Amino acid sequence: MSSAPRAVDKANVYVSGKAAATLERRNGGTEFRYLPGYTGPAVASTLPVTSEPVFSSSGAVPAFFAGLLPEGRRLTALRRSVKTSADDELSLLLAVGADPVGNVSVFPQGSQPRPVAPLLDFSAGSMDFGRLLEEAGIPDPVSLAGVQDKASARTIAIPTSSVGGHSDAIVKISPPEFPMLVENEAESLRVARGLGKALRLSVADAEVVHDKHGRSALLVRRFDRNGQRRYPTEDAAQIMGIYPADKYAVNYEELTFAVSNLCRSPLLARRSIAAQLALAWLTGNGDMHAKNISVVDTGRGLEVAPIYDIPSTVPYGDTTLALPVAGSKTGLSKKRFLSYCTEVGLPQAVGESIAAAALDHTQDYAKRLIAACSFDPRRARDLRRVLRARRRQWDVD
Repeated sequence: MSSAPRAVDKANVYVSGKAAATLERRNGGTEFRYLPGYTGPAVASTLPVTSEPVFSSSGAVPAFFAGLLPEGRRLTALRRSVKTSADDELSLLLAVGADPVGNVSVFPQGSQPRPVAPLLDFSAGSMDFGRLLEEAGIPDPVSLAGVQDKASARTIAIPTSSVGGHSDAIVKISPPEFPMLVENEAESLRVARGLGKALRLSVADAEVVHDKHGRSALLVRRFDRNGQRRYPTEDAAQIMGIYPADKYAVNYEELTFAVSNLCRSPLLARRSIAAQLALAWLTGNGDMHAKNISVVDTGRGLEVAPIYDIPSTVPYGDTTLALPVAGSKTGLSKKRFLSYCTEVGLPQAVGESIAAAALDHTQDYAKRLIAACSFDPRRARDLRRVLRARRRQWDVD
């Protein structure tokens, strides 16, 4: 980048490599405007192609673009690197806009779009995750408080390459205050794959890897990439037009309708979203918020993206759902789950089949997770107790 992000007043927005719109600082805010004559696909579902500009006040960018920014520790590190405040979102976006999630990219006006090298290349041989953290602006993970209270939000997630060249994966490293979070998510994804096979749901491809010091990380393949091809992708928060800070401020029913109504098959999408709810409850995942469910278009139209970011949060003291279902984040009985299914338009038989499959594929989850993570007696006891009680509520005719 030829100019520091804070010195750039206008940026070009590209969709699949084609110039589509601009973002410009104006009157203390940011103006988004499509280029005259642009007839390609919209930048986002909340930004339809029109001649009218969209103005965001107080240094903000439209919610879709805010959703492209990293979260937690990486956002903290990014603000320090750019030397700007949290409300200077255009500067932050310019610093990471070359290769965000999906097929949209942002570059300073006057500069040419170009590929960016990932922070880590796993094809290069032995890795040192400590060096990776330093390059990501995180020299001391313990000293950074993070910005969320949920476990998965504090995982240190950094774009990387598994084959050399372009970024095709994310590497996630456990923070000190959430021990074995990498192993936790890896085991949770294995359980999800079993459920996925039963219900024909896609699950993110991931594996545990180690650096030359034996430190573990989770290498997750990006579902928005296929070689150099970039797929249109939006998470539920972007679809709903809310900013990342509000990702816990919606209910699960609202999320279900917003996401599914955008998909090529709303009924199949609702089935997938319902299955993710059942899985979250029976595995103790309390962080399935509006940024942890997405849609992607790989060429067949928008579909619910592969299941991702699903560690159990119970071992870390978080026993509530991230989003309320029927007004509550606790006590999700099978009856209330089936009522939710009916409310979002799923037939009773479909809800029953989801519940049965989720019960079947999570029956030994607590045992497997404890073994995979070597949890201390207190964490193991809490996990068994909470999940046993939930299964009793669901294991009824």
